[in-house]
Order: sequence, then structure tokens, then C-alpha cells
Amino acid sequence: MISRRLLLLSVLLFSATLLFARGQSEPRIEVTEDFMGNRNGETVVTAAIGRWQTIQEPFESRRDFIYETAMNWAQNNPDYGIEIQLLTPGEISQDMSRILAEAQAGIGPDFIHVDSFWVGNFLDAGLLQPLDDLLPADELAEFYDFTRDVTVRDGRQYAIWPETDARFLYYRQDLIDTPPETWDELIEIAVAMNEEHGIHGYLTNAGQGEGASNENTWPYLWAQGGEIFDEENGFRPVLGEGENRDIMISIYSFMRRLVDSGASPEAIIGFPGFDPIMAEVRADNVAMMINGSWALGQLQDIVEDADEKWGFTSIPQRERGQRANSNGGWAWAILTDDPERQQVALSYIMENVAGAEAMAARSQVYGYIPTRRDVFEEDPFFSNDPIQQIFAAELVHGRARPATSLYPAISDLNARALGSVLTGSASPEEAVDRLQRQALAEWESWRQ
Repeated sequence: MISRRLLLLSVLLFSATLLFARGQSEPRIEVTEDFMGNRNGETVVTAAIGRWQTIQEPFESRRDFIYETAMNWAQNNPDYGIEIQLLTPGEISQDMSRILAEAQAGIGPDFIHVDSFWVGNFLDAGLLQPLDDLLPADELAEFYDFTRDVTVRDGRQYAIWPETDARFLYYRQDLIDTPPETWDELIEIAVAMNEEHGIHGYLTNAGQGEGASNENTWPYLWAQGGEIFDEENGFRPVLGEGENRDIMISIYSFMRRLVDSGASPEAIIGFPGFDPIMAEVRADNVAMMINGSWALGQLQDIVEDADEKWGFTSIPQRERGQRANSNGGWAWAILTDDPERQQVALSYIMENVAGAEAMAARSQVYGYIPTRRDVFEEDPFFSNDPIQQIFAAELVHGRARPATSLYPAISDLNARALGSVLTGSASPEEAVDRLQRQALAEWESWRQ
């Protein structure tokens, strides 16, 4: 009798255990604010992702798109799950610094959404995993060269950069028949706009911020053949030496001419970003401005008949025919060295973000510029839309901020040097020479 009871109890316990195990292993596919995929998946990884790339995105159309693509990925990969750590707009530097420190301590996420000019920081720290063996070479070759300047080091691919932007000269085409191509033409037209219409001829964000470098220095430096660093010599700063010195002096002199001539108001010295410029645009008080590709959508929102009033073209340069652009955006990279977890990360990145179809769909919803040639050549929207083809032509001249953790310090020094010229406390020559001395000191400290 006892043995029968024990046998029955054993059967009941086994059945309950089996039912519990089955319940635990049943897929729980969901997309929430902090998770996507199968909660009971065999492999659940962690990812640091920008809030704007999750269902916490404030715009409904984008939120719906993210939910749909994440759900499709989850259903196509039922063994996987992703726990989301949010990156917050306006706190990017803090978030990037925190993730870098966590990764160095061995507690970082498995893969990350990383601002493109922070990729170098993670590379310098030796934290990113190479992707060459995980993706076909012909797939990686579709990405524009400027992205590879950031994502490739020593011949190995360490990140994927699936979205970008570009800088342009926006101009009032109802007031200006032919937009300027050179600095001299820009100043001449801007002064005329101010005198004839009583509006700001030309606005740019020349304050103490990244705009002083990314909008008002690097595109001009690169267009004239200059460089910030000697990358083959350990990223030694060279922007104030030799021909680079002459180019930098010409740039600082041009920026000073803008204010001295009245082409631009002195207020640009205090513009750290684009918001003050767009406030003047809203007030119908601007003839020309430097802004990003994203401004096309903003103009539609704040200017009546924006298509008739505003056109855009390449950034005017020192001489006709010179071309360069500064491209920003976000990349994706893998931190974990576990092959299975790498596969989960890569499946999400390629299926939702960086594959040709995924990039085309996402770029349309978000207003991004794709970074793959085949998207511009083969996707009907991008191959047929005239604005997108202008973007594609501009990407040929694209450049990216150098992928080194030394870059932020040099960019900050440049902003200060330019500011000293604009305020009249230093001549262009004095400012460039001081910049080079300080940059070399930063480099020596950085190498130790």
C-alpha cells in the first residue's frame, strides 16, 4: 500500500513538474518599453538603445513602426529576447560615458546603439567585437566610405552605421535667384539681403559647442584638403601645421568677415545649437542658414509655403568646385564576446536596422539619410525621389568626425579658438597657433 502511494505521488509530482516546465518554456512574445522578443527565450541579451528607437518614441507613426518591426523580429526569432536599457535624448554624453565605464568593468550590455563620434572611444578601450566574420564582405561594402572611416580600424569592421544626416546651405529661393557657391558670394548676397529686406543675411551656430567645429570648421578644412589628425602617427593633431595651418587661418578669417561685414549678426557667437536659428526662421527673419538635412521637415512645420520659400544646396566653400560635408548619425556595435549572444544582437541589427530593406523602411519613417548605396540605387522611393538623390550625391563627399577618444578635446579647443577670433580677442593666426600648441599638449597627455 505504501509503495502504491509513493508511486502515485511520484507520478503526480513528475506530471506537475512537466507541466510547470512546459509552462515556463512556452513563448511569451511581447514588445514593451523595456523588452522585445520572447521572455522565455533560450538566449536573452541586453542592449542599450536610444529612447527614440523604442516604443517610447513620442511620435505615433514612428512608435507604431518600431512596434511592428520589433514584433516581426520577435516572431521570426522566437528563441531570442532583448532586455532594453534606454539612452535618453539630451543626456547622450552622460549615457555614453556610463556605458563605456560599465563595459570596462565587465558589466556592460551585450550590444549598443552608439553615437557615431563615440565609436572611437569604445575602440580605443578595446571593447568592440569585430564583425567581419559575422557578415558577408559584399554586405559591408554597400556602406558609404565615410561610415567605414569610423567603423573600420586596422582593416577590421567593428560597428555598423545605418543612418546619417548632412549639412546644407538653406536659402530663401523666393529672394535669391542663384545661391552662393563661394565664401565671397555668400557674404555679398547676405549683406544685400540685410540691406534690402532688413533680415539676417546668414545664420550659423558658431557658439561654444560642437557646431563651431562640425558646421563651421571641418567641412571647410576637408574641402581644401586639410586634416585634423595624422591617423597613421597615432592620431597626432596636425590641424595647425603646414598647409593645414594656412587653411585654418582662412577659415577663421572667413568667419570673422561674416560678422565684420554685417553678413551675420554678432549674435551667432552665442548660438550653441540650431534652436535660435529656427526661431529666427519662424519669425521670417533669415535669408540663408547652415542647418542639417533634418531641417527640411522642420521647415514644413513652421513655415507656410516652405517648398516655395526655401531651397537647399551644398555648403559654400572658399573656392568654386570644392566639396565636403560633415555627416553624423548613430551606429550599432557588439560588446559581448559570446558567439550565441553576438548572433542575437546581429539578427536584430540587420533585420530591423541595417539590412537594405530595413534601412529603406526605417529611413523613410524617421527622415534619415540611408548609408547604403544599394538603398539609393534599388529602393523605389530613394531611387526616384529627387531630394533623396541630392542626398546620395552629397554622401559621395561625406566625411565623419575622426574615430578617436581624443576628438572631443580637440573639437572643444577649436570652438574656443574660433570664439576668440569672433570676439576679437585673437587674430586668426594667433588663434590657430595657440590651438596647435594646446592640441599637441592634449595628445601627449592622451597617449600616456
